This record gives sequence, C-alpha cells and structure tokens, in this order.
Amino acid sequence: MFSWFKKKPDTETSPGGSVVNRHEGDVFSKSQVGFTPESTAGFGKAREKIYERYFGKSLTLFHELISLVPHIDVYTYEPGHDGRNFFTLVTSGMSDLEMTVPPDRAAPPNRVELIFYCLEPKPEYLETLRSLAHFPHDNNTWLRPGHTMPNGNPPEPFSGSAVLDTVLFMPTIVTSDGRLPSEIELGGRPVQLLWLVPLSTS
Repeated sequence: MFSWFKKKPDTETSPGGSVVNRHEGDVFSKSQVGFTPESTAGFGKAREKIYERYFGKSLTLFHELISLVPHIDVYTYEPGHDGRNFFTLVTSGMSDLEMTVPPDRAAPPNRVELIFYCLEPKPEYLETLRSLAHFPHDNNTWLRPGHTMPNGNPPEPFSGSAVLDTVLFMPTIVTSDGRLPSEIELGGRPVQLLWLVPLSTS
C-alpha cells in the first residue's frame, strides 16, 4: 500500500536542490466518491478510439468498481501491434480533470494519462497506475516529466519488488506514443502521456 506524506510547511530540498513535497495518508484517503462532471462524459470514448489505433485491441480493462472522481480505468494491450514486443498499460480517466498546476509554471501539461511498458501485466502494476492517477487530483497537486515519487518516507519497495521503491515520470520513449497528444485534446488542452519508470534509491 502506498503511504504518501503530508506536505510540510517548511521548504525541504533534495541533495540536488529540488523541492521535496510530502503527503500523508493512504493513496485513496482523500478520494472523492461520486461522478465526474457530465461535461467529461465523452472523454472516455474519445480516448478509447485513439488508444485502439495506437495500441491495438485491449486485452483487458482494469475497471474501477467504486465511483471515484475522476473515474480511472487501466487498459492492457498485448504485444504485436505496430511491432511492439511488450505489453502496454495505460490509464483512462486521469485527464478528465485538469491537475492543479502552480500559476508560475510556463505551459506545463495539466491533462495527463500514465503509461507503463512491461513484459508481463501483473496486478500490482495495474493498481500502481490507478493509484498514481488519483494522486494529483486527491492532493490538489500535479505531475510532470522529471517528477519523482517515493513509496513512503523512508521509501519501501513496491509490491512484487525487492529494491524498486520510487517512480520517475518521464516522456514516453516509444516514438509513436509521443505523438498521441496531437490527437487527444480534452477541454481545449492536449493530453500528455507520462511514462512510469521504477527506480531504486539504494
């Protein structure tokens, strides 16, 4: 289970000088139960059509049973489409709402979906994607390329790993997937893909 920590009033920085924000509580402790506004009702179908063109037919859909805001599902796509020799896992619903981006940031992505590439679509990968997709909305914050998120303080290994305890968010390394923002625009904003890269802090 994730254990993010509450933001401290004093500014904390990493050894490299980056600002560290901490949050507290289980990942869903601040989730709002309910339904995303009707104005976003067509977003899911729009994403699904474009996902199919990029990734092929979905193998499975990890569906969120409790209606949280926003509603997050995770699609799994098999290898084979467009020369892929790996599974592609991608969220759908995170971009229904804009993230809370600081006003002093110049043109950052404020609608994003998460993507992960793997050799086997394990259940813990799906749950991690879904959990992280809720995080910025539940905590009135944002995610962008270059952000990192440890699993607790001190970081603990994610389920299924002995050493991986932190996630780095990056632009996708798959060239074709990098063109997806030019095709998905919700509420006048392009939808960016953030690639999850597991890291070890040890």
